[in-house]
Amino acid sequence: MTREDHLKFCKICIHQKFDYNQGIICSLTQAPADFDPSCETFVEDTALRQRMEKKVISNAVQDNLADGGLRFANYIIDLIVLLGLGFGIGIILGVVLLAVSPESIRILEEDSWIMNRIFGFFVGMLYYGMVEGLSGRTVGKLITNTKVVTEDGEKPDFGTILIRSVCRFIPFEAFSFLGTNAIGWHDSLSKTRVVKINKK
Repeated sequence: MTREDHLKFCKICIHQKFDYNQGIICSLTQAPADFDPSCETFVEDTALRQRMEKKVISNAVQDNLADGGLRFANYIIDLIVLLGLGFGIGIILGVVLLAVSPESIRILEEDSWIMNRIFGFFVGMLYYGMVEGLSGRTVGKLITNTKVVTEDGEKPDFGTILIRSVCRFIPFEAFSFLGTNAIGWHDSLSKTRVVKINKK
């Protein structure tokens, strides 16, 4: 067996020990592994194995992050969809108000900054919460072939998507993408990432 074959066992064994000169060695023999085909003293450290598996997955997610160009494309496409969705909901709301209470139509006619923000928050939460919550992909992510996952590469639950959606409304959040890794506040605060996926 090669050193690499031995390390597959030694890295997750409770008897492993690190030596600055030799690397990972056995604490029982004080030497690098030399077993073939199996080690009689091998005892798996379950917690260590789980941490290693989590690190491998985390590295895979990190290596597959969507870059700034894809994130910007997602933003523009989803903004267009949000504007269209908001326009459509506004028309439906206007028709309903006109039918139920014609005098209430003045609410929609007034140009109120606060009402616009509340309406935008409602539409944004509806869009991102429902679409990302169900599939992990908005229209923008479908077009750019990207997807939302947790830091561990799993599908986020609705609670995580809710946090992610609310964080989008933090003032100046769009500028948080100016870093080199294209991870915004709504990614880091919700412990999610946007990754590239295979076209298959």
